[in-house]
Amino acid sequence: MSMNHMEDFLYQLKDYMQYTTELRSSYEHLSEHEKKLVVEASPTKQSPEVMAKQAYAWHDELFKSLNKSR
Repeated sequence: MSMNHMEDFLYQLKDYMQYTTELRSSYEHLSEHEKKLVVEASPTKQSPEVMAKQAYAWHDELFKSLNKSR
């Protein structure tokens, strides 16, 4: 673990992006019925596609903010 907590967070966020991308990819191969089950079971009622897009948007916005503060 790094001494810089922001670097640690960014590392974990990058991993989260990778996991949501893999989850989205697996989701795309499901039948329509299976996709419906996955979305209905989600606490937010959103698909892995949405989760992946949100993770990438979070990452991009955070990097923009960090670059502005430097």
